[in-house]
Amino acid sequence: MTSHEQRPSASRLYSLYLGGTHYRDVEKSFAEQTVYPLIPFIVEWAQLSREFLKRAVAFCHQRGIRQFVDVGAGYPTPEWNVHDIVPGACVVYVDNDPEVVTALSELAGGDIGPHAVLGDVRRPSDLLKRLDDLLDLAQPVALLMNSVLHFVEHPAPLVSEWMEALAPGSYLVVAHGAVDDASAPPDDRAELVRRYARNSARLIPRTTVQIAEFFRGLELVPPGLVPAADWRSDIPPAFHDQRARRGCLAGVGYKQRR
Repeated sequence: MTSHEQRPSASRLYSLYLGGTHYRDVEKSFAEQTVYPLIPFIVEWAQLSREFLKRAVAFCHQRGIRQFVDVGAGYPTPEWNVHDIVPGACVVYVDNDPEVVTALSELAGGDIGPHAVLGDVRRPSDLLKRLDDLLDLAQPVALLMNSVLHFVEHPAPLVSEWMEALAPGSYLVVAHGAVDDASAPPDDRAELVRRYARNSARLIPRTTVQIAEFFRGLELVPPGLVPAADWRSDIPPAFHDQRARRGCLAGVGYKQRR
């Protein structure tokens, strides 16, 4: 087994948390030995993040958006795929893992997609050139960055670059791991971050203030930046594990038309 194969994959772990099948023994062992003992609510956390994405995508579609770019899309998982939420819309999945892109490519079909592109969120200009062949970037786009920016160092300038390139009327959809409200004891969070360094991607939880920076210059759609479980949801907060609820913040930003 190569060193790459021995390392847990963030995408495969996320598939595991969502009940998918794209994981190996190395991810299952890492989750059971490292993640679950420290963050036992991680499965609910992932599901709350994905449920938020479904509601946010549906919201954007209701507002007339017909183009969606899912950056850091991860492996396809039944019931969680963007193109299943908005059939008929043009959906482009982007991931920096060739194996993920191969799996997503199996979903591709027709002129409007879904399409799968190999690319990195940290290289907006490179990706935008490729997206220009698949989308009409003169028209609004919903840019989905769900549970990906907490694997990126200094993401705020990158998000700004992405949104600057998109047409007025576009939306930014973000869910991000949060450290406010002590969703897990500080020592446990620090230990999880340390152990996640063995993973294919370094984990960087952030505060509300730091996450809010992603929406600078955009109009935050009500109810604003809130726990993912609470964003336009009719499920009472008490229904959820409060650690999972507080541990994921989410919001939707709108790029106003001039």
